[in-house]
Amino acid sequence: MTPEELVKIESKYNVAIIAPAGHGKTEMVADMVAGFSGKQLVLTHTNAGVDAIQKRLSKRKVDTHKYTILTIAAFCNRWGYSYHWTSRMDATLSPFKKEDQKQYYAQLYTGALELFKHTWVGKVLSSSYKGIIVDEYQDCTLAQHALIKQLNKYLPVRVLGDPLQGIFGFKDPIVNWSDISFELIDVDTYPWRWENSNPKLGAYLEELRSHLLPAIQGRQCMISIAPISNILEVIAPLDFDGYKLLRQLQQYKSVLYLAKWENDQLAFCKKMPGIFQQDEKQDCGILFEYARLFDQSENEQLALSILCFINECATRVSSECNSYIKRLKSGSSDFSRIKKYEQLGRLLKLVIENNSSQNLIEVFHWFEENKQFKFYRMELYQEMLRSIRLAATKAIDIYDAATLVRNDSTLQKRYTNFKYLSSRTLLSKGLEFDCVIVDMTKELTAKEFYVAMTRAKKMVYLITDKSTLILKP
Repeated sequence: MTPEELVKIESKYNVAIIAPAGHGKTEMVADMVAGFSGKQLVLTHTNAGVDAIQKRLSKRKVDTHKYTILTIAAFCNRWGYSYHWTSRMDATLSPFKKEDQKQYYAQLYTGALELFKHTWVGKVLSSSYKGIIVDEYQDCTLAQHALIKQLNKYLPVRVLGDPLQGIFGFKDPIVNWSDISFELIDVDTYPWRWENSNPKLGAYLEELRSHLLPAIQGRQCMISIAPISNILEVIAPLDFDGYKLLRQLQQYKSVLYLAKWENDQLAFCKKMPGIFQQDEKQDCGILFEYARLFDQSENEQLALSILCFINECATRVSSECNSYIKRLKSGSSDFSRIKKYEQLGRLLKLVIENNSSQNLIEVFHWFEENKQFKFYRMELYQEMLRSIRLAATKAIDIYDAATLVRNDSTLQKRYTNFKYLSSRTLLSKGLEFDCVIVDMTKELTAKEFYVAMTRAKKMVYLITDKSTLILKP
């Protein structure tokens, strides 16, 4: 941001700034924190977002006394539970208990809103900060928006976002950008994401954006599609073969495949096991399903559950280990006649005789070390291993450990270092990859399409047999 833009923004009591994907919103946040007077409260939606902003501020050597960075949920938690007698929040609910989570988050924002209706709380807040900056505002729910408007009664609020990337309204309604009642300020933006990778792709995506803008008003969009050398390649669905494309993909450090639905995302991984990895949902239902099963099973049933779980993560388990599976299903642990994978048989026998976490882990490691089993859900596999280890360390159930592993910010692990990742726009938003394969056989909405296309830094492959896409908003 220019000094003039910063002065103008700081002079306003509430401001909304629109910046397209890849146009430096994180840098704008850093500009405001560094350039504004006093300490700023910076709010965003995810721990990954907190981490990205923190790294940018650290890189620019911004004094840590000038800011506090929190997720909106963490901010509400901190204040709501500090004054729980005023917020009326139930302190017995925990975000780390899966059965509590829905009720916990429902009361989190209503409780914080109730708290900040008290002027004395607002005075405490305004004595701590000089302003509030909210990133990715298009993802705010109506409850979060109501909270931010209440905070604006005590402090200046500056929000940044892009309504064309508002794709999270499937659970709770998200804010309508035209209804936020903050003053819209234009600032100069630049497609930084593509400056050193492929400026022509950046220019193409800016042009594409202009045709997708009607989606913000809820209107459908019509997009003409044609291949462009070193920018966009269009592949008919019947001609698409991931293995044939691999030779071209090898030149890129990171490749993302994007599908509309989770089952299509997983199906692609299964077709290319050991190469593309599944990007798991945050709630990762299958992790908790098997964690509960491990807790409730013992002996032969536990050994069988382990094989069934590994079968969800890697290829050939059901066929290669069929003899063991049949014996275990019949309740037998007599593997004496099975000569295939005798070491696996010995490890399963140890699990049956002693249900210790270490014996479970040894079976997991055996599959990982045997390369004929190709993993395509390595995140799921690793998260279960982490849950088993944590359960043993804390002497808790594996299910409870899995809840901590997936929800406690001090324990969460980001699996973004896979070279080839299969995902959806909801999971990959905010990330960037050298190359992106966008599968339009089941068409994305206009907003999803924009998010998908702008994940690419160098090249896009579009799977479609249409020359014109008519996209729902």
